[in-house]
Order: sequence, then C-alpha cells, then structure tokens
Amino acid sequence: MPAGAPGVWAEQAVVAARNLVVVPEDADARQLAMLSVNPATAYLLLSRYVDLRPGDWIGQNIANSSVGQLVVALAKRAVVKTVNIVRREEAARQVRELGGDVVLVDGEDLGERIAAALGGAQLKLVLDGAADATAATLATALEAGGTVVGYSSATGESAKLPLGDLIYRELNHRGFWITNWARTASRDEIEQVYGELAGLVATGELGAAVEAVYTLEDYQAAFDHARKAGRAGKVLFIF
Repeated sequence: MPAGAPGVWAEQAVVAARNLVVVPEDADARQLAMLSVNPATAYLLLSRYVDLRPGDWIGQNIANSSVGQLVVALAKRAVVKTVNIVRREEAARQVRELGGDVVLVDGEDLGERIAAALGGAQLKLVLDGAADATAATLATALEAGGTVVGYSSATGESAKLPLGDLIYRELNHRGFWITNWARTASRDEIEQVYGELAGLVATGELGAAVEAVYTLEDYQAAFDHARKAGRAGKVLFIF
C-alpha cells in the first residue's frame, strides 16, 4: 500500500459523501453515472469565470470530446454562440449535428478562418482542453481582458498563450479541476449544480455520447476500446 494512501482515500470518501445528491428516479442511469465529472465541468467552465449573456461568443478546442459536447449543449440552451475547433472532418460533422454554431477543422489559416466566422465579433471566453496551438489561436480572437480556462491537456504539454496578448490585452489565464471545486464548494452550490444537471438529463436536454458498454468481466476489452483514437463517445461499465 502506498505511503499516505489511507489519508488520501479517507479524504476522497469524505468528498464523495458530501457530494451525494438526490436525482430523479426516471433519468437515464448511464448519463447520471457520468454526471459528477464532465457535465459538472462543462457547467462550471461556462458559469464560473465570465458573466455570459445571450448572443455572446465563446471558443473551445477538442469540441468533440465529452466536455466539448456538453459545452455545446449548455451554451446552446443559454443562447451563447460557440466557435468549435476539432482535428478531423468526421468530428466536425458530429459537433455540427449537436448544434455547434461554428465548427472548424484545425489547420492552415485557422486564425483567419476564426476571424471570418466571427464577422467582427470577439470571444469572451476560451476553453482549452488540448493545450496546443489552437488555444493560442483562439486567444487572439478574445476581447481585451478576456479569459482562457485550461481544464485538461490532450497533448500532455503546458498551455502556451501569446505573450503579447497576455500583456498588452491583459488576458486572464485560469485553470480548473473539478476535484478542487468538489472539495471547496458549499453544500448549497453542490446541490444546485448537480440538481440542475440531473434535471436536464431527466428531460433529455443533456447527455454525453456513449460509444460502448462492457461488463466488469470484460474490463480488458473496455480498456482497449477506451484507448482507441477517434472514439465518438464514452466507454462505460455496466453492473
């Protein structure tokens, strides 16, 4: 047993216990099983850092990821417009079908294509799950004082934003990890966030794509599937 493991597990147990909330019995159990991480992450990315109003624009990369799909759904519900960057045309089609307002495949002249799509408007918020050049490109379309929030690194690298934009346009660069929020949020906030999300799941307004479901006995096949590049949805265990 690793040194300090009992203390870590005890803390995780406390966090899990204080995050227990009542959810609708008729909601999709598979969607509810995913509720505590990706849906909550998407919700908080959109609500925590910038006061978004109907008609505002936000940008995000890896828009076909689970968090990206949920951001599209929640933004659409709030009448907030999205510029979505993906790596493949197949992923672009998926995000367009979900309701992404502008969907662009990464590549040559991405900055010019973003500017053309915005037609003079500016982004108020950029959500970075890739930590690659697309975050920096999206950041050039941010309004002065706008915010970039990094919540993961698909590349495994640290985010790199243009120094000139950070200094001269005073952009804000923030980080978000759902576990930190779960540890520090009040009970009322936890109930409000998860309760609202569970309600949206129950009405069918919110959900993440599920590509495959496995029994625990098939765990190796499930892990192999989850490692495949180009997945279109989550891989879940069923009991």
